[in-house]
Amino acid sequence: MMQIHRAWHEAYLNKPWAAVPRPPETFNCGELVRAVHRDLLGIDSPTIPVPDAANRRACINAMRPERYGLVRLHAGESPRELDVAFIVRHRLRDHVGIAVATADGLMILHCPQVYGVVLSAPVDMAGVLQKIEWYRHPDIDAALSVRGITLGEPYA
Repeated sequence: MMQIHRAWHEAYLNKPWAAVPRPPETFNCGELVRAVHRDLLGIDSPTIPVPDAANRRACINAMRPERYGLVRLHAGESPRELDVAFIVRHRLRDHVGIAVATADGLMILHCPQVYGVVLSAPVDMAGVLQKIEWYRHPDIDAALSVRGITLGEPYA
């Protein structure tokens, strides 16, 4: 078994946000998560049914974890690399990213409209009006196993 390459996320960093994304050149937050699952795990989730991500209301309505086939982590279960973070503001899931294990701890790779693909600490993304809900794809362990990949030990 080989460990997942620690710098896998760098292939996505600094790619621009686009209302109509064209991975791997441009992304929006949902398409970034889909691309990582497809590229690293071979898990191909359905396309998010929003023709233009600039339509914020349509994105919010389409951002359903079950659309990705995701299952919410149990209370007390810690997120790990490749888990999916839904950012909830005002009781609405309006942004999504994916966990990356780094020397600085677990970070979130995400694609905000203004900045494109960036890496942020969860503490920087959570606040008074928002929280993070963590989800995992139920096929992630099998997909990693088929590829002979382990997540390795988390950084201390």
